[in-house]
Amino acid sequence: MFSLINFRKNIFIVFLVVWALNSCTTSFYVVRHAEKSSTPKNDPVLTEAGMQRAERLKDILVNKKIKKIYSTQTVRTTSTAQPLSDAIHIPVEIYDAKNQTEFIATLKKSKKNTLVVGHSNTIRYIINGLAEKEVLSKDLEDNEYSNLYIVRRGKVKVERY
Repeated sequence: MFSLINFRKNIFIVFLVVWALNSCTTSFYVVRHAEKSSTPKNDPVLTEAGMQRAERLKDILVNKKIKKIYSTQTVRTTSTAQPLSDAIHIPVEIYDAKNQTEFIATLKKSKKNTLVVGHSNTIRYIINGLAEKEVLSKDLEDNEYSNLYIVRRGKVKVERY
């Protein structure tokens, strides 16, 4: 009888550990800004397709327990993040795309599910930095807007949205 009690205790402990590890996993959702217009030239806005993609992103992430939203200071990135920000009442925080190392270090310290909106030439550094390995070997293509990168515990999953 004693060994059966110990066995049940051990099973329960293993269950708790597995549950805790799975429930405490921080997820980073990383996207390039949605489709942009050609105007204004120095800081273009989103196209209609881009606005629709930003809404789809909101629909996908609204129930993912996002607690932080980061964007660069451009109109196209903040406009991509804004629908989710409005829906979950979390402000968009601006990060400096020119200081990737510091930003990635900040993200890695976080225990909060996070959306990061970047650019074709910054996404690879963020993904590789969070994964701590080379997942993306080059910048995104100019017409590449549909990838949603999900980073959990150094593993990267890519979904189309």
